[in-house]
Amino acid sequence: GNFGGTLTIAGISTLNAAYGNFGPIPWYAMAAQRHMDLYGTTQDQLGQIPVSTRAWARKSPHATKTEPLDLDGYHASRWIVEPFHVLDCCLVSNGAVAAIVTRADRARDLAQPPAYIHGMGQAHNIDPAGATDSAIHTPARQAGETAFAMAGASAKDVTCAELYDCYSYTVLASLEDYGFCKKGEGGEYVSNGTIELGGKRPNNTSGGHLCEGYTHGMSCLLYTSD
Repeated sequence: GNFGGTLTIAGISTLNAAYGNFGPIPWYAMAAQRHMDLYGTTQDQLGQIPVSTRAWARKSPHATKTEPLDLDGYHASRWIVEPFHVLDCCLVSNGAVAAIVTRADRARDLAQPPAYIHGMGQAHNIDPAGATDSAIHTPARQAGETAFAMAGASAKDVTCAELYDCYSYTVLASLEDYGFCKKGEGGEYVSNGTIELGGKRPNNTSGGHLCEGYTHGMSCLLYTSD
């Protein structure tokens, strides 16, 4: 029908939700499945992300999920939408996060050590309607290029990464698109020890949104350990 000059399509547009395909989880799950189909990414590799994140969370006194977790425990957890188990999905947390930004000279005298911002970037290309390209290539590629150029650095200069992990797959795809590994090699990257305790480039050292807490894209606490 046409209501107030806006064309709406009822009926067929509601079929996705009627068959259970609504919200972000099925879309990201299909993106993860597409990655598996194209590059041979395995369920074990996907599961290695929550397993390694849980190990980091166990070192943080502020994390929500701190029970021991291995791949057997990951596989035993209930399915949400294949290939996602419940442990592939972020927590739901109540709370608030504040980001305090000030000049570098003022930050030197504060109670907590400062984190200096050398570069930033922003990009958007996710299409929930199911565009194939946006299922595999995330906005991290464009945003990362901008941020690295501003900072005068590259992915090889990064020694610790704190990536948005609404789902395990977003970590894997973002690692590829930021340039830490080539597209399609994310499965090997997350399963070869690189992101773990003692790894070359630890990832989400606070426990991330999979284990620490989820407050809409902001980590509750950045926690690192020697």
